[in-house]
Amino acid sequence: MRHDSYRSALWRALIVPAAVAIAVPALATDAQASHQRTVTGRVSMRIMDWENFGPNTVCNRGFSLTTVLTKGGPSVPNSGSAKCGGEIRVEVHYTVAADPNGVVRVTAGRVDLYEEDTEDNRDLDGSRALGNAILFPGAGATWRAHVQNWAEGEPDDKADVTLTVRN
Repeated sequence: MRHDSYRSALWRALIVPAAVAIAVPALATDAQASHQRTVTGRVSMRIMDWENFGPNTVCNRGFSLTTVLTKGGPSVPNSGSAKCGGEIRVEVHYTVAADPNGVVRVTAGRVDLYEEDTEDNRDLDGSRALGNAILFPGAGATWRAHVQNWAEGEPDDKADVTLTVRN
């Protein structure tokens, strides 16, 4: 009987004489890591919730998004949200993908503003598309968007959003 081991990019299997195979996850090798790109996103928002009683509520929010991509692999959607004043939620969405050379495409970006009696509502009152970008390794791009409650004509329900994505 011959004892051999089989090694793939993601799994290692040991073939034993009894025809039993045991598979265990393999740790990422340097070669595998070189086929990956880490893309970081940073979002900052200034949100205003109009109040018909007293002063408007103003909130400054920020968060980060990190994605590890496989070069030449599938697109990965990203999203995050922030809430303000008990009635407003602002969401940021975009998709990233890396080509085999590590160049990252940022597509399908948009900012959505939801406003109703609670922050968890699905009442979309304003949306703004973000342009696409191609990011070479080490490069970044920044988008700025103003979105407000256009659906109900309330310009003081609004958000100013900055998204920066780095390859």
